Amino acid sequence: MAELRRFTYGDQFTPNKIDLVHLLELSAAKQRRRYDLQQSIRSAYFEGHGRNPDQSDENSAKMAMNCLLSLKAYGLINLTDGGKQYTVTALTQELLGLKEDLETFYRHFAVFILTKREGLLLCRLIENIRARGERVTLEYLGEEFNELGIKIPPNSTYISTMKSWLVQVGAMRPNAYHVNWEVVYDLLSVDRDVIDELYTLPAEQKFFLLSLVSLGIVEYTPSNKVAKHTRSVYKIRLTTKNLVKDVLEPLERIGLIETEKRTSGRGAKPHDVRLAEKGRIEILGPILENLAHVSELTTAEINRPFEDAVRDMASDDRHIKGKALEIFAVWIIRLLGLRFTGWRMMSYQSTGGGEVDVMAASDKIVYNRWQIQCKNVKSPVHIEVIAKEVGMTFLTKADVVMIITTSAFTGAAVNYANLVSDNSRYYVILLEKEDVERIAEDRTLIVDILNYKARRTFAKRELGISDLGDEFLLDDKQPETIDELDQAVWQASQPAQLYQNDDLEA
Repeated sequence: MAELRRFTYGDQFTPNKIDLVHLLELSAAKQRRRYDLQQSIRSAYFEGHGRNPDQSDENSAKMAMNCLLSLKAYGLINLTDGGKQYTVTALTQELLGLKEDLETFYRHFAVFILTKREGLLLCRLIENIRARGERVTLEYLGEEFNELGIKIPPNSTYISTMKSWLVQVGAMRPNAYHVNWEVVYDLLSVDRDVIDELYTLPAEQKFFLLSLVSLGIVEYTPSNKVAKHTRSVYKIRLTTKNLVKDVLEPLERIGLIETEKRTSGRGAKPHDVRLAEKGRIEILGPILENLAHVSELTTAEINRPFEDAVRDMASDDRHIKGKALEIFAVWIIRLLGLRFTGWRMMSYQSTGGGEVDVMAASDKIVYNRWQIQCKNVKSPVHIEVIAKEVGMTFLTKADVVMIITTSAFTGAAVNYANLVSDNSRYYVILLEKEDVERIAEDRTLIVDILNYKARRTFAKRELGISDLGDEFLLDDKQPETIDELDQAVWQASQPAQLYQNDDLEA
């Protein structure tokens, strides 16, 4: 089971409350008993603080302890001996060596936050929310982090604390959740496209690249040896058969690796691989480590026009049409008022090695989690696909499974989906070619289509009707609209009429 990841703790640790240079000097001067450092922090910054004067000593002690814990969370001290002792870290020593140049001092700390804490991810989430035309709030950001598996308590100050240090170097505006990307790229000494590319890498490419960085592969090395490291260390399934097409070629196209085909000797030989110059930047490793279990769309992709997705679904290029259907799924999420929370999840930790194209969530009245799989294929989708998606809900914690295909579903697949919806807490939604074409023609139909499917399930589950068969005939035809279905459900749910009116009168 994957280790729970928490957002960096930060309380009573902002530039307007403490002087970071002085605080680090205090830490370096004591460097032994944690209690001594706590008392020094209290005397320097929190003496007499607290709403109630009678409790000021207790309050100031808590504030000092929170500040000390923030020092630990931000990698500036290490606690030892069960928390009784502490030592300063290499980062603190590096920063103190820069204290005569405050601009460089704070920039160095900001780079650490961006690459080795959640700073860069915070910037990306802000950017994505703003690009969707939604208002960025502290609460909304907290929900987004929690959906990504990075736990943060509600109403905590942690995000605000991190933001304050990025504001200090101009990477964010002080009075708004607005990222100055030019400053971020300058801090990281990296081109804009590198960051975008890292965020859009599928898990197998991301972890293979992380193996290359971890191993420091700058000379040509057999790719199967690197893949073995990826499988062993990161538990990512990489098959030799698809390694070139699914991993090496995409990474080479974006300039992060270089490959070379060995031809000497007998039999098939694996490609040799090494990091390209673009892939050797110093901050690549920390960023990959931080993003290893996070997959997202770039702002450009997640906000592509609906019409573009519809057009590209008919492309002859398998990759283009596959991505287009996934973007179409993201549009469905928006049209339903859901929140996009994940893209292309694939790892043993999150899905047991299976793949989920899109994850979404709803917090309207009742929280639920949606798992969406896209199949842009010509042949019908079989029962095995439905069963696999339902099986993965135990890991993804989804309540609703939606499968979208540009073809059709076999009869067995439809029956299985109906059985799951009828007899479990899960709700399986199947959208096939006809549904996709209707939504592509008029996106507002998504609500009608899903309402119709939901009410059919309600009729079967709540009214105990086995299927919408003969008992649902309405004027000798099956109900096709919501109004017709409602009328049929109402009629089927009425108690049998035992007497005629004139019998009652008699």
